Amino acid sequence: MSRVDICNGKHLDCNRKHSYATQGNHPMHLTTTGMIRGLLAGLLTGTVALSGAGTANAATSTAHLPAATESSTDVPGKLLLMLDASGSMNEADPSGGTKMEAAKKALIGVVDKLPQDTNVGLRVYGATEEGGKPTKAACADTQLVAPIAPLDKPALTKAINDFEAKGETPIAHSLTKAIDDLGDTGPRNVILVSDGEESCVPDPCPVVKKLTKGGVDLRIDTVGFGVKDPARKQLRCIADAGDGTYYDAKDADELTTRLNKLSQQAVRDFTFNGTPITGIDLVEDEQPPADLPKLTPGLYTDELTANKDTWRAYEVERTTAESTLHVAVTTKPSTYSNRAGDDNEQEKLELNILAPDGTTCAKETTFEGPGNGFRPIVTVSGRVLGQPLEEGPDDDACQAKGTFTVLVNRQAAQQEASAEIQVIEEPPVTNLEALPEIVDEHPDQKDLPEGEAKPVTGGLSFSDAAEISSGTWVDTLVPGETLLYRVKVEDGQIGRFTVNGPTQGFRFPADAANHEQVFIQGMVYSPDRQNADGLTPVPGTFSRGDSDPQSISTSQVRYKNRYADTLGDPDSAPGSSMGGWYYYSLSVSTKDVGEDLTGQPIKVAFTVDVEGKPSGAVKYDGQDGWDSAATGAQKDDSGSQETGTSDTSKDEGGSPLPWIGGGLLTAVLMGLGVWFGLRRKGAQGSARSQE
Repeated sequence: MSRVDICNGKHLDCNRKHSYATQGNHPMHLTTTGMIRGLLAGLLTGTVALSGAGTANAATSTAHLPAATESSTDVPGKLLLMLDASGSMNEADPSGGTKMEAAKKALIGVVDKLPQDTNVGLRVYGATEEGGKPTKAACADTQLVAPIAPLDKPALTKAINDFEAKGETPIAHSLTKAIDDLGDTGPRNVILVSDGEESCVPDPCPVVKKLTKGGVDLRIDTVGFGVKDPARKQLRCIADAGDGTYYDAKDADELTTRLNKLSQQAVRDFTFNGTPITGIDLVEDEQPPADLPKLTPGLYTDELTANKDTWRAYEVERTTAESTLHVAVTTKPSTYSNRAGDDNEQEKLELNILAPDGTTCAKETTFEGPGNGFRPIVTVSGRVLGQPLEEGPDDDACQAKGTFTVLVNRQAAQQEASAEIQVIEEPPVTNLEALPEIVDEHPDQKDLPEGEAKPVTGGLSFSDAAEISSGTWVDTLVPGETLLYRVKVEDGQIGRFTVNGPTQGFRFPADAANHEQVFIQGMVYSPDRQNADGLTPVPGTFSRGDSDPQSISTSQVRYKNRYADTLGDPDSAPGSSMGGWYYYSLSVSTKDVGEDLTGQPIKVAFTVDVEGKPSGAVKYDGQDGWDSAATGAQKDDSGSQETGTSDTSKDEGGSPLPWIGGGLLTAVLMGLGVWFGLRRKGAQGSARSQE
């Protein structure tokens, strides 16, 4: 099947990505303090604008932007483990013993691995009333056997051992009680393990949708333990409604081997990185305050509300004339209902940067939706160019020093979303005229052959992306998941990436009715989080008899690529203008075979090649360390790696996470990855237009 068939047929909507931008060649001017109010009025009726800019002093280097490894935003959350203790948990587990014995062993293993400062509790249902009939008492049978409190391993272990399986499966009632357990504030997380569907009323899925309505900071992950299709469908619906992920656990032994790598990733202590900041919300005709919250080079976190009429406002200081300001805003992924084409299902970010006199220096807009079955991070990145290729009076405002205004608008089905804001002030260069011109065309694509694969555990965001190099790598993903990696691509080099496809014993499900293909997508982002691969829309497709790998690349990295014309130059050029860490995101779709493999891990091979030698051509007129400061990175003198990890061991038994309690532990720990941080996938962002 050709890629045209994939795009135009029933399989994927390859035009789901939309991103457009303007880079201030002919900026609009507003001349009074009412300029922002006037601009807002225009923005609120559909006009959009964005831009970014830089720093100064004397140094020679390319822009190395390492991933941040520490966060100042670690706010203690609350975790509630919830276990099905219905009578069916007394059934045999294929790996030996009963399901309840396996579940208890897994939970004890989880407790043993939790950080000591975890606020955790345990709720069970079906543990006191006899089952067999959904009586009023049986449908109210749920107990908080361990209230949420700082981790007390002996007490929690005793609570796990002190109940038996006997009753019904009142999931909806138990989840309603769980909300009370977790309280009203802070990040709240539920991990539900069940071997069946609701046996009482009401249906838990609509209940969860109601409980999470209005931007409640709650996430519910579900694990189906030896479940059949109806229960799997219901548990997946609960996870989707609860902004979580469903994981399938057929038996403990299977998960021990299939989810080994995922467990390493899941228990990482991860959150958005940066200094907490609260922007000011501005609406039409509202005068902004004199002093907006100030962004300086680094990483920040904020909470964004979905509202087409509200703009989140900040200010950023350009300290050096003709530096380049870069601003990127990244949100966690939305949970979609997979209603392709529903505008309310789109995640939309708009970013605008205004000069001190109100000139619109740049504008960016990014859309993301559920049409392809991918659930990525959503990122919008803009820059205000400092040094002009040609002098022009209209550019003066966007090149001068002073305080710039940053405006962010978010529209989405989910009301609230955490956001990470990256600010970079890139110094001007001293040898602009001598640098190579903008690339003429995007490099010819070529499929990189799969070599001997090295295992790697991808990160959940830009901030904790796993460091990789040229070669073939293999990671484990479940459908609907996106992981990130970072590779150094310097000025003069090209970064190439190929999705080689499912590997290491992957088998297509025998009972996949009318489903033929696995869709896997890669995307490339620049150090300032712009799309750098030319907005390639078509994922790799892999079937029983054929495969069509996806191969993408940056343009050759050249400083002057940032000046590329959006109509006449390669789409990938503006995102290939800084040397440093480039990010590769890898996603598995929930469409087609992905639907049959819901919650099941797939090992995916991908190959990376950094082509060419660093040019060393760019000479910055700036101080040392501006690049590290710009991402909030801390120098690691020990050489240890705090982000996502690569593992050169060929034996998965060499995992740094010991296996306790079999594979069900893995599934629970996969859910725990959300407790330690939001699973964030993929991303979109571009400084170009796309039809």
